[in-house]
Amino acid sequence: MNLLGIESSSRKLSVGLMEEESFSELHSEKINDTANSLPALSKKIINNASLSFEDLNAICISVGPGSFTGLRVGMSYAKGIAMVLDIPIVPISTFDSLAYENTSQKLSTLIYSHGNTFYICKYSLDDGVLRKSSEPKSILKEDVLKLSHNIVFNGPIHIFEDLKKHNLKIKFTDLCVENIIKIAQKNFKLLKTKSLDNLVPEYVGNFEVK
Repeated sequence: MNLLGIESSSRKLSVGLMEEESFSELHSEKINDTANSLPALSKKIINNASLSFEDLNAICISVGPGSFTGLRVGMSYAKGIAMVLDIPIVPISTFDSLAYENTSQKLSTLIYSHGNTFYICKYSLDDGVLRKSSEPKSILKEDVLKLSHNIVFNGPIHIFEDLKKHNLKIKFTDLCVENIIKIAQKNFKLLKTKSLDNLVPEYVGNFEVK
């Protein structure tokens, strides 16, 4: 299968292409430039592999939570390509991407939102497989500081460094488009969809009101 991957849930876009077992990846050179960079990078990565869009079998995309604008642009682009080519989209939770191949018995994936607000999803190891043990939700910093098990975090480095000062079991993890594609490969039949009307980004919780 030829799978195009899109990671647009952060301020910096990345796209990936899995051609059978050969993986390639490109990143935007600019921050917050998904609308301009996504079509160009997608075309470039496909051309670099001597393929055309018609050779794609599916589009794998991170559905959030994350950048409001980045997720909307990425989802709209993926839907447009999928409709034209009549191929499925494979939506992948950004939480799942961060947790991928982690072997912690209990794990929290933590994504910075704004102010003192974070998005969190908890996982536990079940028969060797990491599975969600809670529904994603928003959480305040004061509750983050109460977490006692392992945490993988994505967000600004200065926020990460501040959390580390509180002796949390926390590790910074970059968002990875390759993880998105690998999760999609393993769960392709379960996750693929051509029902695009209800396919929307996962924004998780309400914004903190001050």
